[in-house]
Amino acid sequence: MAVSDNRVTFWFGCNMLRHAEMIRLSIMLLERAGYDVRAAGGPAYCCGTAHDHQPHAASNMAGRTVGRFNEAVAKDDRGTVVTWCPSCHMHMSDIMAPGNTVAFDIAHISELLAASIDRLAPLLTVPVPRRVLLHRHLGFSTHVPINDRIASILSRIPGLELIDGPAVPGHMCSGIAAVPGALKKVMGVTWSAAVANRADTVCTIFHPCHREFAALDGRDNIGVRNWVQLVAEAMGIEASDAYVGWRNGAAPDIAAIERAEPSRYQALIEPELRAPPLLAASATVPE
Repeated sequence: MAVSDNRVTFWFGCNMLRHAEMIRLSIMLLERAGYDVRAAGGPAYCCGTAHDHQPHAASNMAGRTVGRFNEAVAKDDRGTVVTWCPSCHMHMSDIMAPGNTVAFDIAHISELLAASIDRLAPLLTVPVPRRVLLHRHLGFSTHVPINDRIASILSRIPGLELIDGPAVPGHMCSGIAAVPGALKKVMGVTWSAAVANRADTVCTIFHPCHREFAALDGRDNIGVRNWVQLVAEAMGIEASDAYVGWRNGAAPDIAAIERAEPSRYQALIEPELRAPPLLAASATVPE
């Protein structure tokens, strides 16, 4: 990671429909850490991973996105692209940047916030009395030491007790979903560890993991939170979680759906909300 100044582009990927609140909180945390943030995401900034089955289309999307980030450097002096999604980060590092001319550095949001912890720590004034087990994956650590970075940030929150838990395969939950039984096993391992260690919160790092665990919120008296929500709580920032509410039966934001096009909500979100929880009522790890 090399951040030459405080002017950054925050690349949040393609998940505005599901996780607008996490994106908003992430931007606020970067700003409170002293960064001048311009947000970029949505279909116009696709990394192309969702279209890998069509290599030509994926390559064109990747090149277009890199070009727009290059323009941000030339026009607005934003020399660092800050990633949020691990797939976007890995795709940029491994495919997009090597295959195109890039004029910017790449960093994950956890790297910037961990590096800025001396500025953030004095802002963490509100105790967050939670016993937290962090849902950790191993695969993204080849690019960013994400588990250590997040743990170091959470450890500065007053009142929060961080519990050591298992580290599971893959770079995030959706990355192993295609392997029969793997996602259920991984979730079971994490949830069973939370129960065994008397945690009251399972903390997710990545948004696809959060979507899977959202259906379990409240089971065994354990809540589900994302790490940016916990940091925001410690700053006294309101950190609601609409997706968890939707997953547990609350009405979605109709106005936001209409702005995003109802057909995309129906195709992408409704099936998730109607799906039964992946884990059965028992927290026993599946064999």
